Amino acid sequence: MTNVETVIANLNEFVPEAMEQARLRFRVLRDVLHHQPVGRRQIAQRLGRSERTARSEIGALKEQGALEITPGGILLTDYGMKLISMMDVVVPYLEGLNPLASRLKQYLGLDEVILVSGDSYIDPLTKKELGRVAARYVKEALLHARILAVTGGSTLAEMGNAITPGPGGHEVLVLPARGGLGERLEEQANAIAAHIAKAMGGNYRLLHIPDSLDQETIDRLMTNQQIAEIVSQLKQCDIVVHGIGSALEMASRRGLAEEALKILEDHQAVGEAFRYYFNAAGEIVYNVAGIGLELSDLDNVSLVVAVAGGSNKAWAIESVLTNRRRGTLISDEGAARTILERRR
Repeated sequence: MTNVETVIANLNEFVPEAMEQARLRFRVLRDVLHHQPVGRRQIAQRLGRSERTARSEIGALKEQGALEITPGGILLTDYGMKLISMMDVVVPYLEGLNPLASRLKQYLGLDEVILVSGDSYIDPLTKKELGRVAARYVKEALLHARILAVTGGSTLAEMGNAITPGPGGHEVLVLPARGGLGERLEEQANAIAAHIAKAMGGNYRLLHIPDSLDQETIDRLMTNQQIAEIVSQLKQCDIVVHGIGSALEMASRRGLAEEALKILEDHQAVGEAFRYYFNAAGEIVYNVAGIGLELSDLDNVSLVVAVAGGSNKAWAIESVLTNRRRGTLISDEGAARTILERRR
């Protein structure tokens, strides 16, 4: 048990009501962060507490200077944002997430697992928290890196939205990990890469290429100097951040042909990443040709970060990561518990 865990355990034993209040105040701050400007009633409803309790906690946080109450609603102050960042280190201990993260890290054989409380499958706020924690982690990692590659998806879009300016941001180059024009604009890798770069004051380059291509078209496109340069830079990236999808859902969204869908069904594909499809044993059963990073390229990347959560994606997350044996997973409590419970 670490020193922090010991202190939290002792405080929880001595003043359990204080620990509960700390958790509640953090949730109030988090709710305001993601919904501001917001009213007391909405906060109370989302937290499952009475308006009287919400009013009391909001008043206390206002007195601390963490919240501002305006005619348009409640707002988070800079000090409130500072408190959230400070509590990010403590909350995993308060919520009992660290033992869960340690078990999942050991089971998947990863370098690091970071969890947020909740289940993004049933709570949209948890997905926003997943994106915010991932943004903080990536910003810190970029202090020692210069080229970042990102994939698309709704969770990565939340991460992009949560990115804020940081030291050395102007030296960062952000690239889409693979071409892809078949998804919602705000969830495309191109859009996420550009958003992150602009937020950090860095640079970006885009790959305006469809999701899937035949080999002849790929060979022809790779003769284009600009595309070849971007792919070359991708091969030199320091950090890759990617999402994980459910196999059949991703195949359907990307419009795979009937014969491809049958292959996925016959081979019981459950997870997808980088347009590679995995079965429950973590074996690749199908892949779609494209331009950008390939799965084999990850062996040469210093830091590979998977960001995915939700109890509904537990099987997909396990299938993609079970044979990787390195890197970081940023996920949520719902996915972690489902993976470990199924294993047991």
